[in-house]
Amino acid sequence: MKVFLNHQEIFVGSRAALRDLLVSQSINSNSVSVAVNNRIITKEEWASTMLADGDKVTVMTN
Repeated sequence: MKVFLNHQEIFVGSRAALRDLLVSQSINSNSVSVAVNNRIITKEEWASTMLADGDKVTVMTN
């Protein structure tokens, strides 16, 4: 499935959680905030937030 990470097209597995995407892209979870489709996702929700085809993920450094 295709998602967009900071406007860059990324291909992930069909059942990918937000946390999986961040780990696969070597994003340091201690220094970022993340939104999916313009909704801020708390760190506690990263593992349970499943991505869907076409989702727009924005990673912002703190």
